[in-house]
Amino acid sequence: MPHSDFPVGIVSRSGPLTPIGNAVFGGRLTGTTGTGFAQYRVYGMYALVLLLKGGGRYRDRRGTDQRLSKGDILVVFPETPHQYGPEAADEWDEVFLAFHGAAFEGWRASGLLPSQPIRRWSDGEAMAHRFFDILRMPCATIAESTAIAAAIHQILADILEHSTAVEEGWLGKSRQLLSGGADAPDLPEIAATLGMSYERFRKAFKAETGESPAVFRRRQRLSQAALMLQRYDLSLELIADSLGFFDAFHLSKAFKLLHGKSPSEYRRQISESIAVD
Repeated sequence: MPHSDFPVGIVSRSGPLTPIGNAVFGGRLTGTTGTGFAQYRVYGMYALVLLLKGGGRYRDRRGTDQRLSKGDILVVFPETPHQYGPEAADEWDEVFLAFHGAAFEGWRASGLLPSQPIRRWSDGEAMAHRFFDILRMPCATIAESTAIAAAIHQILADILEHSTAVEEGWLGKSRQLLSGGADAPDLPEIAATLGMSYERFRKAFKAETGESPAVFRRRQRLSQAALMLQRYDLSLELIADSLGFFDAFHLSKAFKLLHGKSPSEYRRQISESIAVD
């Protein structure tokens, strides 16, 4: 069945819970804007997005900023703030599957990683039919729900074995390296990894992004700090240490400069928002 014969819209695939995870929903969308680029979104579940037509861009808070084209598969991770969709002159048609469950976490150990969210697939037409087949499958019984989850696992296995990760040259790689925590390489090491002197790297990065590598790194770490502050079991000292700040005082000072409020004020605001909801 060609793409044009599959109904446009979103369909539920949510059935009885299974030990190997569950699909939630999916669908075919045409002329969509994706998530848009006004803000970053966190899905709280996995998703596979296959671009059927056009092109666009994917960005996340890890520092990834890459183009997508027809046939590319985007792997969205539940914890990763991200945004994607067509740019000004692009079109965007997609088919997607959303799913969750601890069993899907195991694919990370096999190489399915948030640092490589875009995978290039050689036969997008064949993969699209596999997505559509899953969207047609019944999901009323535990056997049917398990069959859907197993089909998604098979797609993930094939993506790992037969696709290639899409990289965007030195700039994309540098953004990923700069988005690491306390154990990430320092700036001269990153420059050396890219085959550049530090001064050349600094000037090239600023020319492309409008900010220095050091400023980008600090902004990324403070964005990660905002996410970690939503975990009330993580102390400010632990967050500061994991992100490479000297101590909690230096993190608090930098956080307030960027976000306009201290970490404790930020946490209190989140708590009050939850209480109202």
